Amino acid sequence: MDFVIDILKKLNVVPVPLLDAQAQVVKARALMEANRAGVFVTLGKHEAGLTVSELAAAHDFSEEGAKVLLDALVGVGYLKKKNGRYTNGRWVKKWFLDPKHSLHYMLRLQMYTYHRLEGLGENLKSGRPAMDFHAMDVSHPTPQQETYTRAMREAARLIIPDLMKRVDIPASATRLLDIGGAHGEYSRTFVRKFPNLKATVLDLAGPVATAKEIMEVEGNPEGLDLQVGNCLSDDFGTGWDAILLVNMVHLFDVAQNLDLFKRCKSALKPGGSLLCVDQFVGISGQRDKIFALVSLNFFNVGGKSYEAGQMRELLAEAGFGRVEVKPLGLRTPASLIQAYV
Repeated sequence: MDFVIDILKKLNVVPVPLLDAQAQVVKARALMEANRAGVFVTLGKHEAGLTVSELAAAHDFSEEGAKVLLDALVGVGYLKKKNGRYTNGRWVKKWFLDPKHSLHYMLRLQMYTYHRLEGLGENLKSGRPAMDFHAMDVSHPTPQQETYTRAMREAARLIIPDLMKRVDIPASATRLLDIGGAHGEYSRTFVRKFPNLKATVLDLAGPVATAKEIMEVEGNPEGLDLQVGNCLSDDFGTGWDAILLVNMVHLFDVAQNLDLFKRCKSALKPGGSLLCVDQFVGISGQRDKIFALVSLNFFNVGGKSYEAGQMRELLAEAGFGRVEVKPLGLRTPASLIQAYV
């Protein structure tokens, strides 16, 4: 059906703006609400499926409300319906219920994003964020912050497999500074791959608090060192073999990124490298269209998706020598730029 719709859109015989606006907004809200309410988890516990009445009772929905939600999710392929019973589709089983792939918190995060983007109009006029994203949603231990940090952990699991194939760190490396990765997923993976490496994670107080909660449940066998700090103002020290910035530069403006790169360069030892992972444009034409749209979301918090060429220029201005742009796999929502001292 989606293939047919795509053809009709190309032929310009269907109301494309309504399909791209109204239909997508309602679809997104249906997914967010079903995820928030736990509908997919409930259906996952009943292989034979549930009727409208059974699902409504489980979630204190009206039967009419449950039916329109379930039927909408059937219509967009997330649920199946047979003999009056609803079951999860394969997308749900992988991307919501499988612990290795779950995007539960990412979908919860989109609910906050949805409300934040209501200020986009003013943001576009002023060129500045309508709200201080870090102060409101990240800096302190709040429900929004916990959702954000756990969502970034889920995003990390999408990026890590391809990232680890592309990083260039000598086996002798002993010190990694992970800036903004308090959930620890990246640092844990680096330490496991490079046995001589010890990792320090620097992040704001909120994410560090969530990281400690995660460690209380899962332990800290990799010996990660968590430190509260602000990457825009704190001294990073010296002697690092590698500094990791994943999904950070898109949060900041050009001046902030240049200053950040300069301080990273000063903190690295000779031969060390800065690893920048983000949604850079100008690397893959297949992903540029998506990243250009994502950039509008980043602009709403003060940054954007930067051109890979612009990153090269900023890193050179910051004093780095060799800069390598390393596209990750097509399924990975990011690319790697590695800059060497």
